[in-house]
Amino acid sequence: MELYLQHNTIESFIKSCSNINLAWASLIVEECVRLGFTYFCIAPGSRSSPLALSATGHPLTKCISCYDERSLGFHALGYGRGSRKPAVVITSSGTAVSNLLPSVNHFGTFVRYFFNLPPPGDRINARMVLTTLDSAAYYAMQAPQGPVHINCAFREPLDYTNQHWNVDCLLGLDKWFKNSEPYTKYVRMKTVSALGNYSCSVMEVLEIIEKAEQGLLLVGAIHTDEDMWAVALLARHLSWPVATDILSGLRLRKVVNSLPGLDKSILFIDHIDQILLSESAKNWIRPDVIVQIGSRITSKRVGMFLETSFPSSYILIDRHPCRHDPSHVVTHRIQANVAEFAARLCRCTFQRKRSRWTEFLTILNSVVCQEIMFQIHAKCSLTEPYVAHVIGESLYGDAVMFVGNSMVIRDLDMFGNGWMDYTTNGNNVMTHHFPDFVGTVVAGNRGASGIDGLISTAVGFAVGSNKHVFCVVGDISFLHDTNGLALLNQRAWRKPMTIIVVNNHGGAIFSLLPVAKTTSPQILEKFFYTSHDISISKLCAAHRVKHFLVQTKAELHDALVKSNMEQVDCVVEINNSIDSNAEFHRFMSMFSNYSTSQYLGYLLGVPRFKNEVDAMPVDRIDAVEYMLYSFLHHVLQDYLMVDSFMKDLF
Repeated sequence: MELYLQHNTIESFIKSCSNINLAWASLIVEECVRLGFTYFCIAPGSRSSPLALSATGHPLTKCISCYDERSLGFHALGYGRGSRKPAVVITSSGTAVSNLLPSVNHFGTFVRYFFNLPPPGDRINARMVLTTLDSAAYYAMQAPQGPVHINCAFREPLDYTNQHWNVDCLLGLDKWFKNSEPYTKYVRMKTVSALGNYSCSVMEVLEIIEKAEQGLLLVGAIHTDEDMWAVALLARHLSWPVATDILSGLRLRKVVNSLPGLDKSILFIDHIDQILLSESAKNWIRPDVIVQIGSRITSKRVGMFLETSFPSSYILIDRHPCRHDPSHVVTHRIQANVAEFAARLCRCTFQRKRSRWTEFLTILNSVVCQEIMFQIHAKCSLTEPYVAHVIGESLYGDAVMFVGNSMVIRDLDMFGNGWMDYTTNGNNVMTHHFPDFVGTVVAGNRGASGIDGLISTAVGFAVGSNKHVFCVVGDISFLHDTNGLALLNQRAWRKPMTIIVVNNHGGAIFSLLPVAKTTSPQILEKFFYTSHDISISKLCAAHRVKHFLVQTKAELHDALVKSNMEQVDCVVEINNSIDSNAEFHRFMSMFSNYSTSQYLGYLLGVPRFKNEVDAMPVDRIDAVEYMLYSFLHHVLQDYLMVDSFMKDLF
């Protein structure tokens, strides 16, 4: 940086470089900065020395280093997810660059663009370096956004050693030297939107939506406040039931100015996954039109339901052309900006239909929601569904969540509290919000659904988003990426992080899969659960990261309060076991299934309501009391509303 500041202009700096390798590297770094790419992730290496020296010497860059290229790649992925712009990763050749492949896979089929730069030479016009960078940046930012790879071949010397080079290779850069813009500008002509023109295809979609009798709005992963706001407006405009994925930002909602549920114009169906445990509900729901906004859905149960429900029309909207249709049920694919599509659709007038199907589905969601809350809080011990249910309450101010894969994301999707009390002074609420609630940003790595690199990604997400990030992962995921703690230790350009590790000493998700029913305990323990007794507290101590061990509900709440008050990075370890986790999940599923079936039968007038309470399959005596109390409480609470509604209909 001192060398850079000694010169008044970028031209004099580059022309004064001690060798042509540093000149080219400086051109590359400068063009990245002009493109807005100022965050550099540097892995130590000899062959990449010119790039590392140039990046660390530029006054406008932020540089972070890690000895593990795999961790560094995931860190860059997280930064891009949080900031919505790329990070620059610098590695040496050989196996170093190969270790970036796991994080690249999360973007799709390898890189979007590759170019092999020749070794720097006097006879090669340096303009080629700049146009290559500009082209790579353009491909990286096009939908679907993803990584690009430029291979830079440097001969000796790789440091500041003086070696004569001819500055004539810089001819044609006079204008570039005099401004601060990229060499090549990619100008995007604004195309006439098919939605704006209301073409025949779009008119067909609008007609389908207007004629829907049982329409369902399904919201997958969306990433910005603007898109969250737009989808919520669309949901209010359509008056359809809205099933929101945990990564949608609308699954965990913070109540701002009123009590939960007062805004009936948006019919959130938070527990569609648990409702579908009931075979009778699965056979009854049957939407005739589904509109999905955003990418893939977390719940496998919902995915299987979509595969077998065969709606007459399935409309998918996303900003890129890639297919998110594993069940091959999409009938209309619209590539559009989410906010633009929602705004266009909100301009259309749709007749609001009072539907028994919609009201019953809303009531079933309320039933399951109350059942989940009752069972989770009735259990004295600290369970994993309890963690998923209450963790959103710790997201103070502008805090956001990064959630790992495997069991934790499924628990949040199934048991996360849809409505949370939220006290604000008005300064922390996002610019666009409803009078009643704001959404909660939840990010994750669902590209390959793996457990690798999650800590590193979360740290990058914290840097990119500039928010307090709560990262929730399982113990195996944590152990897969302990090198991410080295990145956590470099506290720069970000707010504190809270990493919550659900430690059941193995891969708990396998205990809930069919393989657990047909495989011997010994095989499960060794080859599926990967049981371990590794000390997470000692790993944290080795990296000088604050650690809390919690085993009760009270200890969990205390640890989360302390992590927020002390404003330091910390790891909160929640101790549990695979067997108790599997047992409680089965217990929760049983009650959700039974409550849904009973209520649906009652609503539809099926004469089995009185007799099946005593026939409920239970394996604990106290569960009968819970079920009787909870179920009858629901009935008394909702009877007058349902009875009045049915009279109005018939």
